[in-house]
Amino acid sequence: MKILHVGSTDSAGGASRASYRLHKGLEESGVDSKMLVRRKSSDDPKVSVSGDFSVFQNILEKLTPPIERALRRWSGNPTGSMWTFGIIPSQLAAIINATDADLVHLHWAGNGFLPVKTLSQIRKPLVWTLHDLWPILGVGHYDDAVPELNPGWLSVDWESRVGSLKKKYWGNLGITAVGPSPWVVEQLSKMNNRPGWATAVIPYGLDTSVFEPRTNLRLREELGISQDRAVLIFGALGATSDSRKGGDLLEGVLEELAHRNFEGDIIVFGDQDSAKIRSYGFRLIRLGSVCDDTRLAEIYSLGDVFLFPSREETFGQTASEALACGTPVVGFRAAGQASVFRHKEHGYQATPFSVSDMANGVEWIISEKRRGRLWQAECREFALKEYSLARYASRHYDLYEKVIRSSRA
Repeated sequence: MKILHVGSTDSAGGASRASYRLHKGLEESGVDSKMLVRRKSSDDPKVSVSGDFSVFQNILEKLTPPIERALRRWSGNPTGSMWTFGIIPSQLAAIINATDADLVHLHWAGNGFLPVKTLSQIRKPLVWTLHDLWPILGVGHYDDAVPELNPGWLSVDWESRVGSLKKKYWGNLGITAVGPSPWVVEQLSKMNNRPGWATAVIPYGLDTSVFEPRTNLRLREELGISQDRAVLIFGALGATSDSRKGGDLLEGVLEELAHRNFEGDIIVFGDQDSAKIRSYGFRLIRLGSVCDDTRLAEIYSLGDVFLFPSREETFGQTASEALACGTPVVGFRAAGQASVFRHKEHGYQATPFSVSDMANGVEWIISEKRRGRLWQAECREFALKEYSLARYASRHYDLYEKVIRSSRA
């Protein structure tokens, strides 16, 4: 079986990390897996860059992102990269059709990487993981990014216009859409605008030999954290600039815990947004961007609780990573993240979007631990069962077989 994964990058952002992990998991299980991306960060020889296939495609790949950014700016887009127009032409379909892949697995294709019309020109069986809602909306990647019509000569109802194009070119394509959570598939069903699509639910997987409980006393010493001190962990990209990530809700939780005289240290990692989070009197240890997975696992393992205040996620890989490292999660019972862990079994699911109840969850987990509850073992066991890389790959392999068999019938 030969699988070609197609997406914007191989490692930048959660969707790319999920797709690359799947690629590696399939390779380990003996599948001939390759990736085709716009921008490559790894040194993996099985990952190719689309712009390398022709001079014209290389020019298009360089021009499309700035054109997309200009369209967002001129259209009064309030959410930056969370719009994709997908109207600039591309040779991507010809490149894909020329490969010997038995099946093409599409991943995150924002910023114009996969033009709307191009998808209908691919002549191979298609699976598409819904890393966000762009495949079923118009220009928006999530509901909160769907634009309102702004006054002025550049005002165009882009959501409706691009949505109509997608319905025209995609509606009856025989695509199998994979949701990393049941919530995503429910959104597709509610929209009812892709009648020809089949669906499946397959949660993201991860390498549980890397993401595992790790004792690093030196790291605790480096960060100046005493053994008897409670540690809360938070990590996200766009924590304060992307409202879905709940940076404001995190601050609300910290403020609530401060009012309750909670004692503990807070570790924060992510991009530059993490530096903007207010401390409310807590010692806030800001680690910035952490790119090494082993280091990341050590950080998760330091925590008594992983804080996951997102308003809306299709899944929530930071939560599953924390669980694999034996750290319970406190988040809201909302959207796709609600399926990542079970309430009071591997953490606490707070009432959306009550910072008071999320603070209750933090205190409850700490009190349970002090009473002797073995959170590490419970969370680790659950992650091994649900999110191992082998399970992630095998579930996709079974789906690929079904889709390929159906395409040949």
